[in-house]
Formats: sequence, C-alpha cells, structure tokens
Amino acid sequence: MTSYIKFTPISGAKNEDPLCYLLEIDEVKILLDCGWSDSFKEEDLANLKKVAKQIDAVVLSHCDLSHLGAYPYARSHLGMTCQVYATIPVVNMGKMCMYDMYQSKTNEIEFKTFTLEDVDNAFDKITPVRYSQPISLTGKCQGITITAYAAAHTIGGTIWKIKQDTEEIVYAVDFNHRKEHHLDGTVLHSGGVVLDTLTRPSLLITDSYNSKVVHPARKDRYAAMFDTMVKSLKEGGSVLLPTDSSARVLEISYLLDQYWTQHQLNYPLIMLSNTSYHTAHFAKIMLEWMGDDLTKNFSQSRENPYEFKYLRLCHKIEDLDNYAGPKVVIASNYSLETGFARELFVRWMTTETTQHNKNNTLILTDRSGPGSLAPIAYETSLDLTVYKRVPLEGAELQEFESAQKAKAERDAAQAALIARSKTIMEDDESDSSDIDDGDENMEDLLTKQFDLYVRDAGKSGGFFKQAQSYRMFPYLEKRKKIDDYGEAIQVEHYMKASDFERIEQEKKSLGEGANFGKEDPLLPGRDETPTKYTSNDEKLTIQCLLRYVDLEGLSDGRSMKTILPQIAPRKLIIVHGSQSSTEDLATACQGMDHFTKEIFTPSVSEVLNVSAATNIYRVKLTDSMVSSLRFSKLDDYELARVVGRIHFPDDSTTPSLDVAVSDGPTKWEPSVFVGDVRLTEFKKILQAEGIQAEFKGEGILVCNDQVAVRKTGTGQLLVEGAISMDYYKIRSLLYSQHAIL
Repeated sequence: MTSYIKFTPISGAKNEDPLCYLLEIDEVKILLDCGWSDSFKEEDLANLKKVAKQIDAVVLSHCDLSHLGAYPYARSHLGMTCQVYATIPVVNMGKMCMYDMYQSKTNEIEFKTFTLEDVDNAFDKITPVRYSQPISLTGKCQGITITAYAAAHTIGGTIWKIKQDTEEIVYAVDFNHRKEHHLDGTVLHSGGVVLDTLTRPSLLITDSYNSKVVHPARKDRYAAMFDTMVKSLKEGGSVLLPTDSSARVLEISYLLDQYWTQHQLNYPLIMLSNTSYHTAHFAKIMLEWMGDDLTKNFSQSRENPYEFKYLRLCHKIEDLDNYAGPKVVIASNYSLETGFARELFVRWMTTETTQHNKNNTLILTDRSGPGSLAPIAYETSLDLTVYKRVPLEGAELQEFESAQKAKAERDAAQAALIARSKTIMEDDESDSSDIDDGDENMEDLLTKQFDLYVRDAGKSGGFFKQAQSYRMFPYLEKRKKIDDYGEAIQVEHYMKASDFERIEQEKKSLGEGANFGKEDPLLPGRDETPTKYTSNDEKLTIQCLLRYVDLEGLSDGRSMKTILPQIAPRKLIIVHGSQSSTEDLATACQGMDHFTKEIFTPSVSEVLNVSAATNIYRVKLTDSMVSSLRFSKLDDYELARVVGRIHFPDDSTTPSLDVAVSDGPTKWEPSVFVGDVRLTEFKKILQAEGIQAEFKGEGILVCNDQVAVRKTGTGQLLVEGAISMDYYKIRSLLYSQHAIL
C-alpha cells in the first residue's frame, strides 16, 4: 500500500495572506496553521468553512494572528472538533494575541465575531508539546507521528515533521537561522548544518515571503533605528513602534530596555497593549524556551531579563498622560488597522490633531500584510475611517437611562411574579404534607438526633409530590485526613502568629503576580459608563519622520537559497509569498545542481497530488525465513536482504513471505551498500585512524595526498587513487560505515 498525499492551500499561496493549508495523508486531513487577518472578515474563511468539520488534526506553528487567528472562530462557529497541537509558548502567547485583538476591536466597534469565552474554550483544548517530542496520533490518525522543532522567529515557533511509514513531510514556514537577543536560530540550520532528522524529507513545505529580500547587517539596522529614535527624542518628538502583542514584541522590548540601560536615557519607554502585564509575565516564566545566552545570564545573575528596568507597562491609552514630554511607545498592532498603534498614529502623525509634532517619528519594524494601513503610511495624505467609542450625553444619555430603568422594572416585576407562584406552590405542598406527617411515629422522631425540620425553599416538587425536607441546625463532623502514616498533620495548627504575619506580608509584596490566573483578570475591567460607537471618514495629512527597519526575525532570500539545497527534499511546495517572490524562489531552486525538479507553486484551492512513487506492502515472515536472514548492523538498525516467495494463506488476509526454493543453481546477486555517509564525518574517522584528510576542490576529500573520496550528484561515493595500502585501508573504513547486504 502507498500513502496517498494531497496538499491544498486554504489561504496564503502566491500571496501574503494568512497561512492555512490542508494536508491529506490517505483518509486523514491535517490542517497546517489556521490564520486570519485583523479585519476578521468572515468571507475570508469561506474555503476553511468547507472543510472545518472534516479536519482530523491541527498543528499551529507560531503565536501570531497570521498563523492562529481563525482557530477560536473555527472551533466555536465552523464545527471544528479535532485535536490541536502547539508548543506551550504558542498556547500562552497565542491566547494573549487573541485577547488583545478582541479588546482592540471592542474599543472601536460593536464586535461580536467571537467572544473571550470562545478564545478560552479553544485554547484550553490545545494539546501542548515540547521540542523533539514525537507525538503518535490516535483514532483515525493512527500510524502518523508529529514532532515539533524550533523554528525561531517567535518564542515557541515550530517546524513540524509529520511522518507515516516511509513518508516524511516537513512543514517549515517563517523560520530564522540567525541568533537574536532572546532566541537562538532554528535547528533547521544550526551551526551551518541542517539537523539530520530534517534532511532529505519526502516533501518540504516552505514559504517564499522573504525570497527577494536581502538584509543589511544587523548592527547597521540597529544603529539606524537607535540613531533615528534618539534624534527625534532630542528634538522634542515622540516615537511610535507598531508591533504585535505577543510575538516579536518580546525581542523589541528587550532590545530597547537594554539600550536604555546601557545609555541611561531618561525618556519614557512604554509598552502599550491590552495584555502588556500578562505578556511580560509569560515571558518571565518561559525563559527555558528562549536563547542559551539569555538563560545563562539568568542562571549567573538571577536577574530575569523581562523584569524591565526602564520599560513601563500600560494597558490604557490614558496612561500615557502620566508620562510627560517626548516618549517612545511600543504599541499593538503593527498593521495600524486596529488597536493603540492606530490611535496613536492618528494623534501623533497627522497635522489635524493637537498632539501632532513635526518631529514625531513612526518606525515600522514589519512589512505588514497587503491592504493594511502600514504600507499606505508612506503617502503624504490618506482617507481614513476613524473609529471612536464616546460617552453618551444629553438626550441620548437620558434615553439610555430611561431604557435601563424600564428594563430593571420589568426584571423586578418578573422576579416578583416567579416568587409569588413559588409561594403558592409551597403552600399547596405544605397542606398535603401536614396530613402525611401525622402518620409518623413521634417516638421515632424523638429518638433521632434532630427534631426540627424546615422546608427547602429552593426546591419545588410536583403538584402531588412532597417537597424534600432537611434537618435544621445540622452538626457536620469533619473527618480527619488519614494517609499511609496515620493522621495527616495540618501545618497551620503549629505555626506561630509571627509566621502568619510574615506570609501575609510576602503575599502583599508579590503584587499582581502572586495570584496570576486566579483573581486578576487577563484584560482590564471595562468602563461601565454608557458609551456609543462612532465612525467618521476623514482626510488626514501625514507629517512625520518615517523609517522602516526590518526586525521581523526571518531568514532573507540569500539564506533561504543556501539552506534549501542542504535540506535536499525529494519534493518541494512553495507557499506564502507574493507572486513574484514565489516565482523567484522556484526559479532559483530549479537552477540548483542536484536539487529536486519536482517543485510546486500552487494557487489557493488548487489540489496537488504529491504522493510518492514507492509502494509499501505488509507481509508476515515465516519462521524459516526469519532463521535464514543474516543481519548487518547500521547505527541503531539491523538490516538484511530478503529473497523469498509470497503466498496467501487461507486463514489470513495478510500474505506470508517464505524461503524461495529453487531446483536450479542459485543466482548471484551483487552486494548492496546501505547508509548515507557524510564526508565531513568520514574525515574525522580517517583522522582518528592516523590518515591525513582535507577537502580540496569542490567537496573532494583527499587522503594522504594519494587517495580521493568524492560524492556524485546521485549520492554515490567514489574512491579514486593508486593501488596501495592506504587505498585498501581507506576503502575498508568506508565500507565499515555501511551495512552490506
């Protein structure tokens, strides 16, 4: 049997729309990411709606909107009920992202697309995973194993490996091979070498988002951003950095706080998002998912890098009034389509507002998606719809109050009617119960522990059914807790009063982090003041200093074109990139020597059949066949060549493989070498045996200046040189790295 593999882009193919793809392995449907844009238009999910109920598993790769934005909606409104898998940071930070987006939308419009309960229910059902932890899927997905690997770019960002039998599918989008301040580079290309378990997959799915981008040196980008920022502050202008609320904000906030610490700047540095406190909290408790340098410094100094020294956390735009003068604000959302970043953009960067300053600066760190405000901000004027939530005044306020009063009166009247009906029913029941009670033996009542009874006012029986009674003033004897060693000790019984006082003091000093997740709400309490939503179409004139500094944390085109040949997939699918970027990466891959020619660039809704050409059959070996096999060891495997005869027994549907019996002479078969030897590893083996080996030319390993070992484009190893003792010794060492069958 062969695995039948199909791939269908739901969204994000030959464009930069959110990522969502359907992978089908035989009868199993796996959804790769479930993204949405911050416009939250339900018509954008038309393709997802067609297949949502049929999905058997979902894997999420990053914690931002473009990778998981549609997941809560699909779970609550589209009938998705399957298992979902993501790393722990993607679960925590993904929830923060959706909370922030919900609150941002609620502050602008009457937003009812999804609720906070939808977000909670959806993320509670995610199965958290750790890196390099194989997960065997169950049920209909039995036989498929998924494994997460570090992708960098965001905390908990994931490259997924999906395996069934001999099929290995690698889903690697939005990865970063470069080390950053808070994250190490992806394991896909760590130390210049691709991880062995991710090499030579049957199918690689990757993106072309940065295919035509070449990054300048990182120190130059940082210098440009800091110079622009300091110059604007010294001239009295404020700086706005739009970013997300859960992913790249961790890198930018840590970078700026470190710069402020090193240069002792006095200008206010602020992170403004609806979930800023809890985003910082999660960052503090997830250091194990961050870079080695960060965790090493924490181990040595015991100072948490996200205990910011200069950065201040705010979750209301009114909080900015507490910081006078020029300031730097990291605000959500980077598209400028919604959230605090959009409101500050209108306030600070347009001439129509009182808070405008010609020295104000907008620094974009992300290219954002097509159709959003961020790319349009380069223009000098634009037509913009400004959304506001304003308090009710005058006649509108009176009308609202009268409506609320009328509603309260209706509720009170209805409650009184229910109470009266309940009283009548209880009176009827008490009349019938008096007759029944007279039949009881009074002596029996007096011998019981309690003799006072009352009716349960909270319960009502049927018309002829007696309401249940309970004893008044019951004595409940507390049972003592017993463990394997006897009665359990309650520590508080033996504590001094001073100890109680010390614990209470510690609880107060811990502040809001002490009861995180129990009493503190994830979002600030909503103002109960009566308000209404307004929207005005305005023509705004933009006057500010605008600079784009790429801090997206993604590999650029040159790096991608270097990494892909080292992965050496048998088939390649390119998604998520503009039409020109997709064609550019596909053309570059087609021009590479010894690279697969099966390169696919599907459009949205286009179905690709990428099944392998190999056939897999399940057979049962007979005892005589097993005893005749001669195994050769290769790493952790034992291999043997099998020559036999297949027959179908009457009592089983599984065919059997038995020893082939032939009357004629045995046919000679050439030996088969099994194993993939890397010349870099073979060089170390030769050097350990006292043989000098070094690379010369294009990947040719020259040994003792007499024998050359090279690998052809088809993967075949050739040993060339004069016949000598060295030749035979090197050949013997090379044979020992294989299993010879």
